[in-house]
Amino acid sequence: MPARMTPSNTSNVLPEIAAAERLRQHLQEIADERDRAHRALQEREAELARIQRIAGVGGLEIDFRDGVKNRRSPEYLLVHGLPPEAANETYEEWVSRIHPEDRERTVQHLFGVLKSESEDYSAEYRIVRPNDGTTRWIRVVAKIERDHDGRALRLVGADCDVTAQMLAQETLRESEERFRLIANSAPVPIWVTKLDRTRSFANQAYLDFLGLPFEEAIVFDWRKRLHPDDQQRVVQESIAGEASLKPFVLEARYQRADGEWRWLRSESQPRWDATGNHVGFIGVAHDITSAKQAERDLRRLNEILEMRITERTAQLESSEAQMRAIFETSHQYQGLLNAHGDVLHSNSTSLAGIGANASEVIGKPYWETPWFTGTEGMRDAVRDAFIAVMRGEEIQTEMRLQLPIGERYFDFAMRPLRDQHGAIIGAVPEAIDTTERRQGEEALRQSQKMEAVGQLTGGVAHDFNNLLTIIRSATDFLRRRELPEERRRRYIDAIAETVERASKLTGQLLAFARRQPLKPQVFNVGTQVEAVAQLIRPLVGARIRIDLDIADLNCFAIADVAQFETALMNLAVNSRDAMDSEGRLTIRVRKVDAIPPLRAQSARSGDFVAVTVTDTGTGIEPALLETIFEPFFTTKEVGKGTGLGLSQAFGFAKQSDGDIAVASEPGRGATFTIYLPQAAVPADAVEAAATGSEPAARGRGYRVLVVEDNDDVGQFSTELLEDLGYTVRRVASADAALAILAEDEFSADLVFSDVIMPGMNGVELAGIVRERYPGLPVVLTSGYSNVLAESAHRGFELIQKPYSVELLSRILRKAISEARPQQA
Repeated sequence: MPARMTPSNTSNVLPEIAAAERLRQHLQEIADERDRAHRALQEREAELARIQRIAGVGGLEIDFRDGVKNRRSPEYLLVHGLPPEAANETYEEWVSRIHPEDRERTVQHLFGVLKSESEDYSAEYRIVRPNDGTTRWIRVVAKIERDHDGRALRLVGADCDVTAQMLAQETLRESEERFRLIANSAPVPIWVTKLDRTRSFANQAYLDFLGLPFEEAIVFDWRKRLHPDDQQRVVQESIAGEASLKPFVLEARYQRADGEWRWLRSESQPRWDATGNHVGFIGVAHDITSAKQAERDLRRLNEILEMRITERTAQLESSEAQMRAIFETSHQYQGLLNAHGDVLHSNSTSLAGIGANASEVIGKPYWETPWFTGTEGMRDAVRDAFIAVMRGEEIQTEMRLQLPIGERYFDFAMRPLRDQHGAIIGAVPEAIDTTERRQGEEALRQSQKMEAVGQLTGGVAHDFNNLLTIIRSATDFLRRRELPEERRRRYIDAIAETVERASKLTGQLLAFARRQPLKPQVFNVGTQVEAVAQLIRPLVGARIRIDLDIADLNCFAIADVAQFETALMNLAVNSRDAMDSEGRLTIRVRKVDAIPPLRAQSARSGDFVAVTVTDTGTGIEPALLETIFEPFFTTKEVGKGTGLGLSQAFGFAKQSDGDIAVASEPGRGATFTIYLPQAAVPADAVEAAATGSEPAARGRGYRVLVVEDNDDVGQFSTELLEDLGYTVRRVASADAALAILAEDEFSADLVFSDVIMPGMNGVELAGIVRERYPGLPVVLTSGYSNVLAESAHRGFELIQKPYSVELLSRILRKAISEARPQQA
């Protein structure tokens, strides 16, 4: 190996050798520099590859000079999910990797750019990566090299995976779309402002309020819609709020598109961009016009209340005292209960109702107070109501209470008392005394009946005159001595039948006109309709034909008979007026198994009796069918009707747990149908039929004390009883009868007394006899009296005048028979 030259021996070396050494050293330095540069390049290329992999960027080259040749960088292969051997993939392989929805658009765009003169190419499309089947968004940016003719020679660029960015943009678009949908569905104006105070967004409610399209609304100066009285204040508050860069609220009047001024409360929040810079405000407005009006009304009401409270109760200085004053001055029965049902407070009205002081009821269970202790069964009912209220229910019911001030009717209610958190801490009972209202309603019902009675007077008088004509003619013929026995019997029978008809007529009229509280009872509908028809005939006149169609003779219902008669009479009068006193009136009675749907109510199944009244009148306009049952509604002339008839029929049907239907067409008459709950055939109906024709029984010497102030009637009754075999003693007054019984209480086996007499009446006499002589039976008789209507007959047997011999005999025998076991 040759020796290396050193400075110490250079002087001994030939010049050629020295020059060669210097050249070698220089070449070595160049080689070292090249190696260092190569290593640096490799490092930079490796670093660039790492950056490209991290950024999802891959290089590509397409050479068009000799066909289409593709060259893909390793990073490109990673982005596209390709193996290393796909670095020179074909054009078709690239196209097949493009998402089917983007393929045609992407290919057309590439060829369009290649055919143009542009040197820049960019595109965004989706691919489906072969290695994992995922869809990725690719953004390509490239340069195109062209020859002097503009033909594309080579395309060099980079593919970047922008999937995350595209998904973020899609999410942003969806978010913005959701915001628009939500904002446009909101019923209040919403807007987004920029720093120049114009809007970048306004929802549909905002556009509707201004009455402008979107493009005009977002640049519209909202101050032009401000009320003149609010403009200066609101503009100043708006400027100050915007300058504060904090949320602020404005309240003002704005003119809506239809010209109406509306109060709006706007709330604005500042907006910031990603870097923290202020970019505007977002606002929402609520229409508070109603609230403002309520505030004004409340202020006026408060002013009035304060004025009245100041005038009447100057000593009250707190809201608690004010509420107590209102509580105490209420005409309702009001109280306050704790969670255990004990009375905490009771107002003066409720205390007056029981004649007690507050100290007598405070602290006691509500149901143990005098409001309820005097009424049987009411303690348990009120306690159960309180338990239900403490569960959160509200109770409403009607009550009839026996109070120290007398019997009273109430609409009673009880509701929960809650604290500020909604928890139930007690109860508030309230009651409204409806006694006077009920009496007024009863008076109204009586006035309706008396109005009908007035209309009946003429017809009834006509019928009575016909009956009296028969009696008068028969008695005239009976005075003739030469009258054959057969004719004499015929006239006597005629008189008896005529008296029976007259008795039924007066009985029906009195039953219709009598005053009594509502009393549901079981009755034969067919029989009652036949009876009322006798009253209706003279009422409607001779030119109206009345047809009865009773499908079942054993058709029983439960209702108030007097109200049923009144309802039929009112329907008949209504039909008469609709037919102008000429036509045909048909009344049908039948059993049905349901009430059809009526007045927005569903059908009701069950056993009912349907009473249908059909006329051939003018009919009813469809528009009036929903209002004809309203009180005082009438289409008649002034003075021709009160408008209460159909209202009474409607109220009767509803209160009887039934209903009433109407069907009509103009010019084709009307049909009213009353539905009543069906009842079983009562046992006493069978018994009455069996005993109706029982012959007169003999008196067998029983002693009867007759009390009758009318001499003619008294003489007739005495002779009749004697003919029946009774021993009779007659007095003219109740006092005389009591005097006889005081002398000898065993002087009579029965007292037979009239009701209406001077001084003490028959009902009062019977009460005294019952009290002093419990085993002595009393039988009363009367045609009609207010005493009977108001007090009934207090359990005594009653014979209605005129009466038959058979009826008198049966009642007397029954009274004596029932009294004898007691005496024994």
